[in-house]
Amino acid sequence: MTTVSLRAILAAALILTITGCGDDDDKSSSSKPQALVVEVTEQGPDKFGLSAPESVEAGLVEISLKTPSGKPTSHDAQFVRVEGNHGIDEVLEVISQEEGAPIPDWLFAAGGVGQTKAGATGSTTQNLTPGNYFILDTSEPMGEDVESYAEGGATAELEVTGEAGTAELPQADAKITAKEYAFTTSGLKAGTNQVEFDNAGQDLHHVIAFPYQKGTTLADVKKAFMQEGEPSGPPPLDFENITGTAVLEGGQKQVTQLDLKRGKYALVCFVSDREGGPPHVAKGMIAEATVE
Repeated sequence: MTTVSLRAILAAALILTITGCGDDDDKSSSSKPQALVVEVTEQGPDKFGLSAPESVEAGLVEISLKTPSGKPTSHDAQFVRVEGNHGIDEVLEVISQEEGAPIPDWLFAAGGVGQTKAGATGSTTQNLTPGNYFILDTSEPMGEDVESYAEGGATAELEVTGEAGTAELPQADAKITAKEYAFTTSGLKAGTNQVEFDNAGQDLHHVIAFPYQKGTTLADVKKAFMQEGEPSGPPPLDFENITGTAVLEGGQKQVTQLDLKRGKYALVCFVSDREGGPPHVAKGMIAEATVE
């Protein structure tokens, strides 16, 4: 894999929050989302930081992720909510755990913006409930046994203030629904899509979308993800043009921007259950989607 490694995706899958419930007419279904801009800043060779506001009011928020140009790397902005007195060092300790480790009961996946290419701006609209959050860039540079950018300092702290609102998500062009352990899709088109990602399951989920290489079948994809050791032959998937969402808790949803090209995609979830265990891909959470 070149620009986005499997380890980065699996690290992202370890981190985890919750969206909102009701209030008054000021936060009704017609509310316009607040703007929350997260920017990736270069701090040195393969080292990045995150800048973000210190606080935002609870309710419907449009999160934008701006990434620097000039380097062939992607970035993300995974939001996590923490309950109790837990700091960034404890959060980073969780995301650096070995695959399949349990997730502590004080850490929750709060969505955010998924993988965004260098020089681009990704966006997501979702509800945020009051609480203390951290924003993490869980992508990583190429190489073996490297740290994520978050572990290298690409983090920000956010306080969500006020009371939770009832605002509805904006209209979406398409929809991807995740549950244990499957995906369903509708309306995906070539180009920029506004996609409602609905985690209708009980557990944590995200979706990572891999374009097929020419001649690839779903059987090829399943074989590639299930085999152990180094793969033989050319990869069945286009790892240069991966896209996807951040991780959401069960019962939550967001509207997120996904840039897709015409053809077939493999939709995969690398998240493990909260109590730990194998990633969902190992439980068969791989689906094929056709983009018209």
